[in-house]
Amino acid sequence: MNDKAVEKISAVLKTGSPIITAADVKHGIMEQVQLYFEADGEAVMDVINKDDLVQNFPDEGVFVLNKNGNPVKLVMFEGEEDMYFRTDGSTEESDEFGDVPSVAFMEAVEAISMLKL
Repeated sequence: MNDKAVEKISAVLKTGSPIITAADVKHGIMEQVQLYFEADGEAVMDVINKDDLVQNFPDEGVFVLNKNGNPVKLVMFEGEEDMYFRTDGSTEESDEFGDVPSVAFMEAVEAISMLKL
């Protein structure tokens, strides 16, 4: 990852906006996301469900990390029956988080990084 991408990510977190790094979407509905947010000057990770994201969507906005390491703005909008999240600019009534991996994949990567071999 290049320094410019890290600077962009840092700037987003410092504004109070979380960055989603993984999402589990089934049948067009988000089940959970992994996100990072700033707490006491550090990036902290959490996994939250859709209700938590809807109810705690910050005024500063939410971003999704794309495959190039750049934060992309996530838009939340109200559909006929639910709130939806998208990064692609459309208003299709399903959740879309770009090309982030699944939460399970990111948890596996974290587990690998913690291995003592």
